[in-house]
Amino acid sequence: MKIAAAFLLAFSVASISHAQSSSSSGAIDTAYSYMPIRNMTPDSTVRRNALGLNLMIGNSGFGFGVFYRQHIDGTLSWTLSWNISEAKAPNEVAVYNYFTGQKFVPGKINQLFTFPLTVGLQYRLFKNELTNSFRPYVFVGAGPNGLLASPYDQPLSWSLSHSHTYIGAAGDFGIGAYFGVDPNSLIGASISYYILAYPHGVQSMQGEPMANFNSFFIGFNIATQF
Repeated sequence: MKIAAAFLLAFSVASISHAQSSSSSGAIDTAYSYMPIRNMTPDSTVRRNALGLNLMIGNSGFGFGVFYRQHIDGTLSWTLSWNISEAKAPNEVAVYNYFTGQKFVPGKINQLFTFPLTVGLQYRLFKNELTNSFRPYVFVGAGPNGLLASPYDQPLSWSLSHSHTYIGAAGDFGIGAYFGVDPNSLIGASISYYILAYPHGVQSMQGEPMANFNSFFIGFNIATQF
């Protein structure tokens, strides 16, 4: 009887130890590690090249242009853009003439148009965190800038024949985004700040030569990808 009792006691202790070991192993097996969800879908919405149009509106007026973009890698691209827009002095105020039914700007002597040609870099943000249908980016560019100054308030043909061209420097930077998943087309919008400098100054208003015509622009982009 003593032997049987000792056997039962030893069996009970072994059973309890095994149960505790199994419980501890189960706690380890049920542990999970949580990792941030990343967008690992292949980016089939972006092709190597894109060629398209820019439509812009800013504090100096409207503008338009063309651009070319080529991918360097998954997040970095280089760009070439050429835009044309009106340039104005910050103190220009249009006045309505009730006798002629036309608007004019007192003191303005030149109508100005800028056409910067810039080469830049574009960097895509949050590529692995956001879906491919929304692709934000930042950009910066620089290059030469031309300015056409034609006499204000004159017939177009006469004004163009008496116009003058000036060469300066241009730079731009900003933020934008492309939308959609169509691999053949590109649609986007951007906010940019242009730095347009002319060392010797150009007059828009009489007696007020300006060395720069910096301006904010909101742009809309549409392009074909290939």
